[in-house]
Amino acid sequence: MIIEKNIEKIKQRAKDSVDENYALLEMLNSDSFLAENANIKVKDFYNEIQGQIKCEECGECCREVLIVFEKKDIEILAQHLKENKEEIIKKYFHCFEKFDCYVMNSSPCVFQKNNLCTIYEYRGTECREFPYLDSKPFSEIFKYVFQGYSICPIHFNVIEMLKKDSEIIKAKGDLIGA
Repeated sequence: MIIEKNIEKIKQRAKDSVDENYALLEMLNSDSFLAENANIKVKDFYNEIQGQIKCEECGECCREVLIVFEKKDIEILAQHLKENKEEIIKKYFHCFEKFDCYVMNSSPCVFQKNNLCTIYEYRGTECREFPYLDSKPFSEIFKYVFQGYSICPIHFNVIEMLKKDSEIIKAKGDLIGA
């Protein structure tokens, strides 16, 4: 399979694939067995493509995704920047009390320069775990992966590979034939 890395092409294909993606999302959402079985496939797909896509050549997530830091992340960042937590929060974040976290108050991320993270070693947990495919089972995060389809080449390519998977195609056929 040819791996698509061009973010503009990905954004266009995302627009063109809305109905197809929605159908797959609904299928996974309504069939927990299928979603669970997709875990291994997605992990394999991710392992196959991760070395071919360099996040630092893209950086789209830092421009498009809501940047979330946990309390412990704020402490680590404050130590690195040699500022107190309150200053860091006031300067860069809004407190999101409902989920006990902090959301960056601007977009793109203020710490991104030339597609590189200037605080890479001190970035937040969400940033470290993105695109999540090696840290969480797909069956738990597939809705987020679909949300990232138009902004993350890894998410895009994994979903495209999943659409071409024979088990998914068969399940889709069974669903249509039912």
